[in-house]
Amino acid sequence: MPPMRGIFLCSLFLALFALPASPRRHEIQFRRNDYALVPSPMRLQDAGLSKAFLRVFSDDERQGGLYFSSGRFRVVRPALDAWAAEYAGSTVPLWAWMGTRKFAWLEDNDLLDREWSAGKARLIPKLDLFNPRAQELIAMLFARLARQPVAGILIQDDLTILGGEGFSSWGKACFTHHSGLDADPRLMLARGTAHNRVWQERKAACVGETLKRIVTACHEAKPGIEVGLNVHYEAPLTPERARSWYAFDMAAIGASGVDLFYLMAYHRQMKTEMKLGEGDNRLYFRRMLEAAVKLWGSKLAVKLQVRDWQSSQPIPLDELKIYYDLIPEEVERICFAAADPEDLELISRIIAK
Repeated sequence: MPPMRGIFLCSLFLALFALPASPRRHEIQFRRNDYALVPSPMRLQDAGLSKAFLRVFSDDERQGGLYFSSGRFRVVRPALDAWAAEYAGSTVPLWAWMGTRKFAWLEDNDLLDREWSAGKARLIPKLDLFNPRAQELIAMLFARLARQPVAGILIQDDLTILGGEGFSSWGKACFTHHSGLDADPRLMLARGTAHNRVWQERKAACVGETLKRIVTACHEAKPGIEVGLNVHYEAPLTPERARSWYAFDMAAIGASGVDLFYLMAYHRQMKTEMKLGEGDNRLYFRRMLEAAVKLWGSKLAVKLQVRDWQSSQPIPLDELKIYYDLIPEEVERICFAAADPEDLELISRIIAK
């Protein structure tokens, strides 16, 4: 190889190797929407944050409702209007965090699901995803929300059909239609049976179809709006568990058109639920995120738990830094979840390291 050509190729390699990684974006998801003072976009920028999420639904049994006008359900308080006015024209986009199924205050029992428990089906305060009317209601709500002055929508993690759920007349009819088998709840819930295999397939297909319908409704209502999905931490490493427990099927979810996957990498929750020691929890956390990067690449956003779910107290800075530093460099988005305005100082210190 001529000397000049070798020098050129070597220089080119070094230049490419030295290219800076994509700048990491930091976001904040506020756990409430009743703060006396709304954190301004400037305050978020000063803390190193580039996106804010506002909760726009309440699943309280008596006082539940929405925090924006949907034309269908009561407005608890016009919180979205107030926040949108504050963030209008700013460089910090405002996203709405919206539920899909758990509307405990809903009075139309025909729209609600049934859960098989103790040998019988009982009414539960969740929309029946097998019911076409419920599907239409969900699509309408998300389309109305997309038309609000928001840059994106984050779908709550209640877009699932858990173990004993789905046993409405619509769910059982769907099972029989696709399988030709009688809808026997005991066999449908018995692992390893033909009934159970078909039932898991139908539930996963129903969740995937619902998600696709939501995403399509949002994109049609406002072209260019982004839609993110909250994802349970089991999905990257144990997809079969996510499918069995939540009806979360990788292929169906991937075909939905979702723009971003918000992985709920809540380290304290993981440690408690999986009964892990601190060392094993850190190993699991890192492996989970490495698997998630391979699955979703630039569409991945990692949600870091800022407060303890039980006490609601902020997690100590040193502990948060440990888990923040375990996040792979390839991850471009980190969302500090379930935070309060007073957590901005803590979050800024984590980002600054």
